Amino acid sequence: MRVVILVAALGLAVPALPVSIPVLAAEARVAGLTVAELMQATALDLVFDQFGPAIAASARAGDISSDELFLSHWEAAAASAFNGPAMRAQLASRLDGQFTEEERLALGAFLGSDFGRMITGIERDIALLDADGQSVALAEGRRVSSEAGASRSAQLDELMDLMSAEISAAMAGQSVRALLVGMSVTHQRGDIEVPWREIDAQVEAILPGLLAEHSAAQRALMAFAYRDLGDDELGRYIDFLRTPPARRFYAVAAYAVGQIAARSMASFGQTLADRMASVAI
Repeated sequence: MRVVILVAALGLAVPALPVSIPVLAAEARVAGLTVAELMQATALDLVFDQFGPAIAASARAGDISSDELFLSHWEAAAASAFNGPAMRAQLASRLDGQFTEEERLALGAFLGSDFGRMITGIERDIALLDADGQSVALAEGRRVSSEAGASRSAQLDELMDLMSAEISAAMAGQSVRALLVGMSVTHQRGDIEVPWREIDAQVEAILPGLLAEHSAAQRALMAFAYRDLGDDELGRYIDFLRTPPARRFYAVAAYAVGQIAARSMASFGQTLADRMASVAI
């Protein structure tokens, strides 16, 4: 559920498209839900839909190059490497069979409840905001957060603690890696190699400040998303997020998302390098 708020806080806009549950070869059930339905209930099905288009658009937005040939190769490489349905299927496969019957029952009991479905609806609405909508939500969320009383502020702080930092770090890191790949490749000629070691060193240096900035945006989005919930209702959601099954579910999901994003980024870098090496600029 809260995964989409983490990703939205990175400034990765989600196109407002109808959501459909992907058809999977293995329809493993989690307390009466298929893996695809579980991903939809927690909004994990939207994580990669926004990631690829954001990477594709980032070269132009970041002024990496004004060369249209480079930009066309960048966008084609991004479309190939960050294929949303394919990445979503990989995530479903990684989640399949990872949880005990007891964990599946606990997750299903909450996710299948009226309250759980209400939370899902709130978070999917946030995930489907376009860039302008996200800007409005951030501004309003900052206002709501600044005016929150002690009880509400404590709840927002706990939500921040319960959020999976691994997902935020992974997505932010991969976004920065993409831009650094572009800046490296665009200046090379002939046989092009992606200097991953140097890129990762730069990401490690940049990431702490970037994550601090996104953490503030994340808190504002949470304040906005749950603004109509009373303290008791938000406390009920927090109680669920505290449970061992929820913690383990999101930890497994965070690790899987990070691994898939990293492998896709490696594919993107190599594809872009190969495409640029094949043409004379």
